[in-house]
Amino acid sequence: MGADPPGQVPPPRRQTMFSPDGFWWWDGSQWKAAVSADRLWRWNGQAWEPNRAVAAPPRGGGGGTATAVVVTILGFAAVAVLVSILVIVALLVMGNQLSNVFENVVTALGASPTPSPRTILHVDLDAFYTSVHQRDDPKLRGIPIAVAGRSRRAVVMGASYEARAYGVRSAMPLHEALQVCPQLTVVAPDGARYREASRVVHQIFRRFTSPELVEGVALDEAYLDVTARTRHGTSTADDVARRIKFQVHTEVGLTASVGAATSKLVAKVASGTRKPDGLVLVLPGTESDFLAPLPIGVIPGLGPKTEERLHAMGLRTVGALAAYETQRLVQALGTNGAVLQRLAQGRDRAPVDGSRPAKTISAETTFEDDVSDRAQLERALRDLTDRVTERLKTDGVRARTVYVKLKLPDFRLVSRQVSRTSPTDDVETIFRAARSALEKSHVESRPVRLIGVGLSGLEHPEPDLQMTLFD
Repeated sequence: MGADPPGQVPPPRRQTMFSPDGFWWWDGSQWKAAVSADRLWRWNGQAWEPNRAVAAPPRGGGGGTATAVVVTILGFAAVAVLVSILVIVALLVMGNQLSNVFENVVTALGASPTPSPRTILHVDLDAFYTSVHQRDDPKLRGIPIAVAGRSRRAVVMGASYEARAYGVRSAMPLHEALQVCPQLTVVAPDGARYREASRVVHQIFRRFTSPELVEGVALDEAYLDVTARTRHGTSTADDVARRIKFQVHTEVGLTASVGAATSKLVAKVASGTRKPDGLVLVLPGTESDFLAPLPIGVIPGLGPKTEERLHAMGLRTVGALAAYETQRLVQALGTNGAVLQRLAQGRDRAPVDGSRPAKTISAETTFEDDVSDRAQLERALRDLTDRVTERLKTDGVRARTVYVKLKLPDFRLVSRQVSRTSPTDDVETIFRAARSALEKSHVESRPVRLIGVGLSGLEHPEPDLQMTLFD
């Protein structure tokens, strides 16, 4: 038959056999090769005959030895698979530590380590309050609308882009908004609807990073640290931002503007430069170039009065502020001058931290002109109270203390607070406390350039024991 066939028909008990030529198994009528090298032999009932060009089965050997060898091979294979898995896991774990190891080595050599750039997103829902109403009511789409209360002293909580084109702005007294835009449609606030939309949006955020790296700023605004997705090349900042925008639009029916950068500051500025429905990426190392031509008013927290003083000093762009002599800036603005300059230079390492609830919740507004009218102060107080109460309910906490902060034209701060024996999240209760704190400030007819409302002593509500036991 060309090559030596096996010497005998294998006994029925012999099921497997291993030889230097390969591994063989008996199917009840013939040997079959699992690993081949020369020739496969087949038993035709009377004699062995070659089947195809693979190794011939061995002529003898004990089945026990073959089984032991097979078990050994399978054992080695299992160990190899386990080692491979452990190596992969180790590489994934060590990946996040490699930059730290590198920095330690560089430091030991006396050099200055360069921290790995972060990828921070600032997501801002466009015209959030009015967009929720326009989403749910087709009759409101494409026309100027504003969200505001019905009282004579109501202020605008939110304005659609159609209304903004007429000059309507948030915190504007409603009667002024109706003067600049007589065709303005006013809709009542719907806190429950806003909170539900915000809840779903934040669920989307947590698909792209861990919950402790999603820092909610308000119902319609959040920072996300997605460095873990971009550092190892699994995604790009552009890819993550576009997917977030797509999912927010398709699942919630809202548009969002996103800024992506290496810091919270630059990401926030970036998101505001191309609204609505914008996406701006600021690559590492280009922060100063991005900020330099922008007007200084884009710096978060810069009030109109400070902006006017900077203009008087000849500083109108972020780049001019960044390059100005620090000592002269401090002389003009105090320590705030140095802080503003650091921000103008894009120097911000503040972390994104959503792991703990805020110790305080606050909101403030700076008036374009100093205000001494008590009714106008209370209108602003109402708007700020609505904003902080919405954030309070979004976070699922209640507050014991309400405080009001006032900044006078000479930059002196006046702050008063009112505390309760039990925590609350009721907007009217909080507004009454804020108004009481305003009365305690005794500013009387003195002009005010800034007013703020804050909540502290935050607590999670006690669980309902009956619901816990019987749900």
